[in-house]
Amino acid sequence: MSQKTPPYASTQSKASGFKSDPRIQNGIPEFLKEKGFSEEVTEALLQFDVANFQWRRMWEREEFRGKVLKDLSDTLEPALLQGLISVARIQGGIGRPEPMLPTVGLVAEMMQVDPSRASRIVADIVSRGYVERGVAQDDARKAVLIVTTKGYGFLNEFMRSKWSLMVQAFEGWTEAEIETFSSLFQRYVRSIERVVQAP
Repeated sequence: MSQKTPPYASTQSKASGFKSDPRIQNGIPEFLKEKGFSEEVTEALLQFDVANFQWRRMWEREEFRGKVLKDLSDTLEPALLQGLISVARIQGGIGRPEPMLPTVGLVAEMMQVDPSRASRIVADIVSRGYVERGVAQDDARKAVLIVTTKGYGFLNEFMRSKWSLMVQAFEGWTEAEIETFSSLFQRYVRSIERVVQAP
């Protein structure tokens, strides 16, 4: 006698190979249908959700980042690395409206941690020579952070290691596929920002 598949068993998309759990997605296909999405698009959205979760898990569990850091000349704990990257991004205006003088408060904001936690992280990367403290030219009372030559050297090494892995990830992709993926992913991020920032 053949056994029946339990209603909660994982299902797998033939197209993507990603598994989904009906217990988690129970009622979601019907919800998406009510919102006007076709069966094919609903399946695509559900598989994207699973793939997005797997990517976040790889990043949070240090699988990808750990491989990036594996052969670098120095070792930085994840929080310190994020702190250094945050100072550089604030200083360069990356992901922000314009370049700004980094402060502990801005680092806390970018890292989404409390100021006391950010202060400890900054103190650590300063003590290791990646960042130095200074004062704003227009206000000597304002303490600012500056990425040092050593800091930029490590970041350059980190980015080269990261991109060596990224290049491998895109092996077999056509130029058109990469351009389309980049464009659509940027559009997706902007849409998420709009939703999050909406009152």
